[in-house]
Amino acid sequence: MSMYPTVVIVRHAEKPESGGPHGVDHHGSPSGRGLTPRGWSRSGALAVRMAHAGGAGDVLPKPEAVYATGTDAHHESDRPRLTAHVVADRLQLHMLSHLGRGDEAKLVKEVVAAGVPTLIVWDHGHIPTLTKAFPLVSDVDVPEAWPEDRFDLFWLLTPSDEGYTLTILPQELLAGDASTT
Repeated sequence: MSMYPTVVIVRHAEKPESGGPHGVDHHGSPSGRGLTPRGWSRSGALAVRMAHAGGAGDVLPKPEAVYATGTDAHHESDRPRLTAHVVADRLQLHMLSHLGRGDEAKLVKEVVAAGVPTLIVWDHGHIPTLTKAFPLVSDVDVPEAWPEDRFDLFWLLTPSDEGYTLTILPQELLAGDASTT
């Protein structure tokens, strides 16, 4: 039995495309920082998937903690928190968003110390940095970037006594999601 918890990392759900219509906030009001209707659908589907995770033969754990990228004066996007809130609400958990971009090492220490299966909804530009901050098995290859066009992946960190291994899995939650990584 490893001393590390299993961790699932996802990118926030779909955002408006550049020059396209705005997303919407949790009240349905137009918001450049919000999710698209497809993003809201993904958030709901992710919440259901996580609520039913952890059964026999399921590689994904049912989260006991949910984190989201916090906002600050330089990064005001609310998409990670909007995505994570739907999951946390379904699981009846408090969403944690007190850490933001640049706090990846602090987040890893907190997640490892808590020792419970965790879902992290993070800004895709910082997911490789976050992943590399975990104590990885020496031969783990972490991609340099999260694919810009993908909102439909799980990065699963599976613990062992030597550290974490990384498996990238398709979410396959919505019509049109790719079935491969």
